[in-house]
Amino acid sequence: MRSSLLLLFWLGWALLPGSALAQGLGSFVSPGPLSSPHADLDSLSTCTSCHELGGGPAARLCLDCHEEVKVQIDDNRGFHKDKGEACESCHPEHRGRDHDIRGLRKDDFDHDETGFPLRGAHDRADCEECHTDPDTMTGLDPACMSCHDDPHNSQESSRSLLSNQECEACHSDESWEALPLELALFDHTKKSDVDYVLEHDHVDVDCEACHVDWKFVPLEYDRCQDCHRDPHRADFGRKACEDCHPKPKGWRVPGFNHNLTPYKLEGFHAEKPSCGDCHGSHKTEPLAYGVCSDCHGFPHSHQFEPTRCDTCHDVFTADFLMQEFDHDKTEFPLVGQHVEVTCVDCHDEGRAAVYKGLDHADCDSCHEDSHDGKYEPTDCDVCHDEQGFEVEAFDHDATAFPHTGKHIGLDCNLCHTDNSWTGIAFASCDDCHHEENPHRSVVGPDQCEDCHVTDGFATMIFDHIGATGFDLLPQHENTACTDCHEVLYHFAGLDETCSNCHLAVRPTGHYEGDCADCHQSPGWYPAGLGDNDHAVTGFPLHGAHRPLPCESCHEPGRPRGEASPDCSWCHSADDPHKHMLGNQCQDCHSDMSWFQTRWRHHQTGWPLRGSHRLAACVDCHAVGYIGTPTDCWRCHEAEAPLNIPQHLTPAFQNCDYCHRPYTWQFAARAR
Repeated sequence: MRSSLLLLFWLGWALLPGSALAQGLGSFVSPGPLSSPHADLDSLSTCTSCHELGGGPAARLCLDCHEEVKVQIDDNRGFHKDKGEACESCHPEHRGRDHDIRGLRKDDFDHDETGFPLRGAHDRADCEECHTDPDTMTGLDPACMSCHDDPHNSQESSRSLLSNQECEACHSDESWEALPLELALFDHTKKSDVDYVLEHDHVDVDCEACHVDWKFVPLEYDRCQDCHRDPHRADFGRKACEDCHPKPKGWRVPGFNHNLTPYKLEGFHAEKPSCGDCHGSHKTEPLAYGVCSDCHGFPHSHQFEPTRCDTCHDVFTADFLMQEFDHDKTEFPLVGQHVEVTCVDCHDEGRAAVYKGLDHADCDSCHEDSHDGKYEPTDCDVCHDEQGFEVEAFDHDATAFPHTGKHIGLDCNLCHTDNSWTGIAFASCDDCHHEENPHRSVVGPDQCEDCHVTDGFATMIFDHIGATGFDLLPQHENTACTDCHEVLYHFAGLDETCSNCHLAVRPTGHYEGDCADCHQSPGWYPAGLGDNDHAVTGFPLHGAHRPLPCESCHEPGRPRGEASPDCSWCHSADDPHKHMLGNQCQDCHSDMSWFQTRWRHHQTGWPLRGSHRLAACVDCHAVGYIGTPTDCWRCHEAEAPLNIPQHLTPAFQNCDYCHRPYTWQFAARAR
């Protein structure tokens, strides 16, 4: 009995927390040290904090300490809501102080299981931006306001859209930008959604113009001055803005009748000017309006004082221009082109305008004298008039040089250079056209009229056949003179033969006789041989060539001299030898008959004998003619019977050792 009591006492003392024996015994029976978060439970006396007696770890014991997880499970929310009661399956213990009991792997953690899927900007955020407590990753409030500041001052709003703090109604985690909002969600023009309904010009105002820093409540909006600076500088005292500006539509004063003031607005004053044009920056103090100069100053620099402005101007004409001014009442009546001239062209404009004392004694008072005073004191109207100022009506026939042909209508300055109107030389064409005269070295300056007329330089009156005996018709009729007379425009002594001009275009190998033998008027093509035989071309026509039409060899529209006498020129595509025997077809064939040849096979050094004389050319020359082998076995190897012993010896290729061309079937016995 006594020994049993001592044993129980010893065990009780050993199990006391902190006793050295308890720690030593605990480390003896424990699977290993606990992790750092549970280090204070690492003793034999605290095992029941996590383990049931006689059993393993119990979830209820874990939740006794981890109350926030228990609340999430009870509310069926958060990551642990459906993970079961085996906490140790994800959070194993007794693996040492450095073991991460959370078992969290950020790279493959599925945040959707927490009930808060990561979308948009949340998916790009680091875990620590939301989970700021390093000891726990659970228990965060999913509401936006738990992480984000409220810029809208929502807690002071009585509207459910703000007071409920349902940020996702306007924003999304894809983009924080919420504008524009759908009218079904929020309509600033409906009293049910806002306290201040937007109308007229307010509808297009940007939100942040009134809601600075996106603060929605509270805002003052009872008076216009709450948002707008008073442009009238309190000239109207405490009078409300809407007394004159009933609606914020352009902020105009539609009901203001200016005619009730001492100054009645009429004409241009009633239509064009805005209030600010007269009153400046919304000033409302009394203005002087007794005379026009009170507003418009003195644009004419007092030239007409003491005449009043309304003597010439009125407010019913745009820009205050004069409606009708009878210039005939002045000392200078307007006629001709002067009628179309604007006032400013003569009188200038603005404060620089001069209306009285303007000089008009002579034309050069306004117009520059293009003659530099050469004809003074002759008046301008001797040649010019106000209808056009150009010398349209000047009769040049009254001068010593009447105008004809191309001279009619020419610009005067072409002949009268440097404003010189007298002393112009005109005795001959060369006086004016010296630089243009191409014949000045071979034809006298007074001979132009022998060939040319004033109707046009290209119009010729020269009788070519009468003066030279060379008829230009019909081929040379439209040829320019310089095409033939091109060397310094020499006209005499020109060789009249065709080759003198056309030798360069004669085709290679062309008939060298007189061109006129074949080419005759009225056209150069086609040429005919006339009474000449084709032999004059160096290619007499014989045999099959004789009845052929010219176009068979000579392409229509091309020079006949282009044709070549070589057979291949015409028969290249018909050559059965595929050009392997060259172009000298006449060596074997004749123009009498293409198929009767002069060819003899012995000319090749291999005469045809026996059966070879009866063979067709293609039997041996199936591929070509050049390089055809002469050994018998090259052609007859497939015909040789193999049951003959001699055909199985190296002498097989020497066919002529046993066979002869005339007695091929009766072979001699090999010796």
